[in-house]
Amino acid sequence: MKTQPTVFLMLTLLFGGAVSPSFETSASDWPSWLGPAGTATTRDRGFPLEWSRTRNVAWSVEIPGKGASSPVVVGGRVYLTSQTADHGLHVIAIDAKSGRLLWDREVANGTAKANSIHNMATPSAVADGKRIWVMFGTGDLACLDVEGKVVWRRNLAADYGAYHANHGYGSSPLLLDGRLLVTMMHQGPSFLLAVDPKTGRTLWKTDRNLGAREEANDSYSSPFPVNAGGVHSVALAGAEAIDAYDPANGRQRWVFKGVKVDHPYGRTIAGAATADGVVVAVASGFQNRGYTVAFRAGGSGDITASNRLWSVPKFAPDCPTPVIDQGRVFTIRDDGMASCVELKSGTILWQERLFTDNVKVSPVAAEGRIYFTSGQGNCVVVRSAPRLEILARNEWKEETLSTPAFSNGRIYLRTGNQLSCIATKK
Repeated sequence: MKTQPTVFLMLTLLFGGAVSPSFETSASDWPSWLGPAGTATTRDRGFPLEWSRTRNVAWSVEIPGKGASSPVVVGGRVYLTSQTADHGLHVIAIDAKSGRLLWDREVANGTAKANSIHNMATPSAVADGKRIWVMFGTGDLACLDVEGKVVWRRNLAADYGAYHANHGYGSSPLLLDGRLLVTMMHQGPSFLLAVDPKTGRTLWKTDRNLGAREEANDSYSSPFPVNAGGVHSVALAGAEAIDAYDPANGRQRWVFKGVKVDHPYGRTIAGAATADGVVVAVASGFQNRGYTVAFRAGGSGDITASNRLWSVPKFAPDCPTPVIDQGRVFTIRDDGMASCVELKSGTILWQERLFTDNVKVSPVAAEGRIYFTSGQGNCVVVRSAPRLEILARNEWKEETLSTPAFSNGRIYLRTGNQLSCIATKK
């Protein structure tokens, strides 16, 4: 397989600075939650605009068990996690072109408290073409090779204490600068952990207890990379704050505390988005009582007052993570209300209800378009522009919590216990 360091390439293109390469994958791969740079954007092309059950579907296959994890695509393979009825925690590999099941490996067995809409297979995998790393809601963290052999496995709940969040674990691991980064943000002792991806050995562990109220400590978002003036950090959203850490040693660099809400359900589900040195975060949009806020990344210590740029009330999502594309922020609320906001100023450019379906899926930007997917797998495609232009409405009508993966001109959509590949037929 011909490879190149995608994270080095993509983060340099997106953030304008050098970082240490972490992935050995093709530039068209989608190797982790929200893509190669964790921004839900891709420079790949050739994605279909319109599809249905009978049009532009390359294949659909049944998946053993169920899960809310999103597919990742590396080296011509799709990897995803699943939980079976007997509480088996599985990693599955599928041929990206044909849909053929390559292998199905049970790496652990167990269950823990979770909201009934999902299970232990909510965190997405991360892969580099040679290894696959997975985290489950039981605390089981594992590494497998491309043939499905378990290289190492450990349980973070056994190592550091049980997980205590109201709705179950949901954070995906991040591979950055040669470290596998995992977080637990909950009503117990919270932390950010870096492990050696080759061995699973702990490299460093930083406690993260920011004094938030009860459920406000719960975060289901994932670590994400952020750049500020050429300084690359790993950042977390949760406990009414966004803060950044040095990937080399886990020391906190800065903290932004401007995401507190005035209701008792201030847990963080939506992740933050970042581009051009700006971070866009969501203060819990539960019952439409939250808001979206933007600030400049960087500095040191508490940057809440000095770096705040703008905030937009009411139209903040609860679950879907925003996406930034061409200087604009696109969000969708859980009730289907979508918004477009200018990144620099916070000016609201348009707002429109796209679905009557419930929405938990994050939007993706590709080819000058924004792909919004509902909880029924239906997709509205709009132009990435300051004025609303709906390009297509695609019906699927099957439940999903998973954000699609975009790779090599194909869209990989997980719904129920099925994975489908959507591609323009040539």
